[in-house]
Amino acid sequence: MPWRVAVRGHSMEPALREGDWLLVLPQRRPPRAGEVVVVRDPRKRSRLLLKRVAEVRHDGVVVRGDRADHSTDSRVFGVVAFADVVGRAALRYAPLARFGVIARG
Repeated sequence: MPWRVAVRGHSMEPALREGDWLLVLPQRRPPRAGEVVVVRDPRKRSRLLLKRVAEVRHDGVVVRGDRADHSTDSRVFGVVAFADVVGRAALRYAPLARFGVIARG
């Protein structure tokens, strides 16, 4: 079942901005490079992060923020296991002026 996520912070600008609301689909297939995904933070598994898949490897995915100077991502914590990719951002539904499908980068 899809769920809603609010974007916090500036690591995914300009594609996603703080205050955007996204519809996230459960991960049912391997992620693809360029997709925006929700992953468990390897340093604190109860925390979820919204990042873009930079690379798909045999042991997991490399995730990065679109704005490197504001992002804590795989450059800090390494590869994220496939099991820790919990969903894929599919649609921005608010604010209405920014409504649309989340494109692969």
